[in-house]
Amino acid sequence: MDLYIDYRNLKSFLDSRQSDDFADCERMIKRQLHVIYNMEKDFLKSDPILCQWVLKLGEGRGDSEKTDSFSSEKFPLRPIKSNAPTQWNRKQLSSIYLIDDEDSSKLKQRGTVLLGNVGEEISELKKLFCGKDYEYHHLYDLQKSFNSWDQLSKQILPCTDIIINDRYLFKNQVELVDYNLSRMLKVLVANVQNKINIVFYTCYNFLKEFNVLQAKDIIKKAIKNINKIDPNVTFVTSNSNNLIPHDRFIITNYRLIRSGDSFLYFNTEGKRITNGGSLDVDSLANYSTYIYVESLLRKLQDSYKNIKSKGEQYIIGAKKSNFITF
Repeated sequence: MDLYIDYRNLKSFLDSRQSDDFADCERMIKRQLHVIYNMEKDFLKSDPILCQWVLKLGEGRGDSEKTDSFSSEKFPLRPIKSNAPTQWNRKQLSSIYLIDDEDSSKLKQRGTVLLGNVGEEISELKKLFCGKDYEYHHLYDLQKSFNSWDQLSKQILPCTDIIINDRYLFKNQVELVDYNLSRMLKVLVANVQNKINIVFYTCYNFLKEFNVLQAKDIIKKAIKNINKIDPNVTFVTSNSNNLIPHDRFIITNYRLIRSGDSFLYFNTEGKRITNGGSLDVDSLANYSTYIYVESLLRKLQDSYKNIKSKGEQYIIGAKKSNFITF
């Protein structure tokens, strides 16, 4: 994952060394993230302390990319516009930005990407952790401690895109799907004030029997109840188990959510009905998880191409995504 950081943000971060969270955030930058400094490398020579820290950061890079980079052209372009992410690629949409710009709050309020102004470096970096102990993974025991979709709210970060892979999601009663899917989506987009792209990979026959329009209505109603904006909804469907991955998972800009069971955990009264063992949440800030999600997206892209070759009728909806190329 890329971290874009301006000079004043870098200085502010180092000035926060007395914070209890500084060491863990510094370790994350060094071990997991690829840093892009929005400044010329020679610019640091005027500040020996910053220069020394940057040089030290480059030693023993662990699993992150080996060489950080410097850029004379700041990214995002300045002044920052609230709609800037509409022109960004997937990698940029899954990056974190520590930016010195008076207009950055306009973009931050949209809930599209993780962005912090001067003084907000640690508070934004901390959001990439999944648990209280600065971990990149959190496990919910479905049989003992997961009682509501609202419990995921602590894990949710800004996003532009959601991919949901679940073959059997729509092989159920309308009321059951509505109850679970609407609540899950409301949590996933709780802080988002932009148009969301949602792509479902699921079984064609089950979706047709469920009724495509009915499925769209459930999804759009859930999203519009949060941000009043119609989402782009697409279904990539097949009856072949070879073309829709077996594992159930959700990919967003900063999280991978995995389930051994279909995402229909509760009945319409909120009582747990799943036989699944766990719901796992992983942060894309972790280098290994980031690489794994990259491979997952390549497989989903290949699945889409294979499904499309068998007939356009299997690709239903808006066909818009920053993660899948239609």
